[in-house]
Amino acid sequence: MAARAPRYHSGMHPGYPPPPPGYGYPPGYGYGYPPPGPVKPSAPRTLGTLSMVFGGLVAATSLFGLLAGKSFGTMMNTNRISRAAFERYLAEIHSASMVMSALMLALSLALVYIGTGQRSYQRWAVRASIWWGIAALVYLVVQLIVQLVVMLPAIDHLMADIGNRQFRDTMGMVMKVSIFSSVIFYAPYPIILLTAFRKPANVDAMDQPALPTAEIHRG
Repeated sequence: MAARAPRYHSGMHPGYPPPPPGYGYPPGYGYGYPPPGPVKPSAPRTLGTLSMVFGGLVAATSLFGLLAGKSFGTMMNTNRISRAAFERYLAEIHSASMVMSALMLALSLALVYIGTGQRSYQRWAVRASIWWGIAALVYLVVQLIVQLVVMLPAIDHLMADIGNRQFRDTMGMVMKVSIFSSVIFYAPYPIILLTAFRKPANVDAMDQPALPTAEIHRG
């Protein structure tokens, strides 16, 4: 009986010899497997999505604050605070609040635009992300100064007109904590962008061809 010809496999099964040169699929190709080559990190695309969502939400709230102005404060329940004292408080913080809201709106819209570049791995988005992160941190420092110089004294003036000491202390603490919590809330994201877009792997991935995808290669 004639010997059976050897069956050639791709080397996935032990005990079988590898196929001869030029036989079968090119090296690295196969059913459902992508061609060999570097694959881009997904961090820029993920950060781009977060930038667009986060920037859009903050832009919407900032725009609402600009459009509402003092009328937003008048919608609050001020039964334990005299109307005159509360209107004086709104007048003291109005100018600073409008300026900071306008700056926040500008930064948020810029972040949405930068997010489109991050998602599509555009080279310009690297520098834009770094500059935006620096600008956002500077804004937070300015915001902290405004809160210390403008907001806190205005809150103290408002609380001085409240006769109930327990309510005065509780309300004052809540208002002071809320204005400082915004700095803590917004600070991490610019730091994340500054860190992510200084990594060589993420920088090198920007403005490159699309991510390789799995293709079926038929013989």
